[in-house]
Amino acid sequence: MSQDLSEEALLKKIEETRSRVVELKSEKDRLIRNIRDLKSSIASTKSRIRDLVSERNAVRNSLKSVIEERRKLVEERRSLVTELRKKREKLYDLLSRIEVRDRDKLRSTVGTLKTRIEKLEWRIITESLSLEEENRLVREIAKLETELEKIYENIKKSNEVSELRAEITSIKINIGDLGKKIEQLTQELTSLSSREQSIRSEVDKNRKALEQLVNELSSSVSRLLQVKEELRTLSEVLRGSYEELRKLRAGRSRQREIEVFTRKKKEVEEKARKSERLSFYEAQILYSSYEDIVEEENEKSTDSSS
Repeated sequence: MSQDLSEEALLKKIEETRSRVVELKSEKDRLIRNIRDLKSSIASTKSRIRDLVSERNAVRNSLKSVIEERRKLVEERRSLVTELRKKREKLYDLLSRIEVRDRDKLRSTVGTLKTRIEKLEWRIITESLSLEEENRLVREIAKLETELEKIYENIKKSNEVSELRAEITSIKINIGDLGKKIEQLTQELTSLSSREQSIRSEVDKNRKALEQLVNELSSSVSRLLQVKEELRTLSEVLRGSYEELRKLRAGRSRQREIEVFTRKKKEVEEKARKSERLSFYEAQILYSSYEDIVEEENEKSTDSSS
């Protein structure tokens, strides 16, 4: 391969290497920006997860509080149902001793309603019922009580009967109020449970996003290290190529100078053969080698620069 072709190949190699270096530097800058953005996103996602976990814990604490409050209200209502049952039994006893017409028929009807109410109350007290079933039984008891009230409308009321009825009415009102509170707490529990589920889903979603961000960061950091290593290698290749090009051009320049010197020396030798007068420089060429001339020139350059 000629020197021109060698230089052309070297220049092409240098250009391709420099072009690749530009590409890699651009990629390195992009990776650095991406890594910075990923770290910011990771920090934000971690912060969001912490906030969500804190909110979830607060919701769970609220759930426990509401569940406990509802449990107490349910127990209180059951206690009132027990008290109501005792008051009603006392009322039944008083009414059974009151003289009224059709006493046997009244006693039969009252006995039937009483038995039904007692069974329903007993279920509320002793059985583990769902809130929906318990509310249904409470409503049915209230309906049966209304029927009893109609039966006793025309019964002669003693002071004690009136007091008992007032107490029973008060207890029933309290039971009704408790039922409303229990229903409100049940709705609150439903809302809190739904919120907890929503937060849990969001936490899971953010954790998956965090995992993906961490994986992307790891890949970007790994790629950045590869790019830096490739840039280092290419920098060494460029230095080697430039050095090779310098040597190639220096060698070519020296070759041309030698050719010029050789041609000039032949001309001087021809003049000397013809006994023509030689200049000092021509005499130097005639009696010196190319290396001697170069060394002398280098010494002159050194002296002039000193």
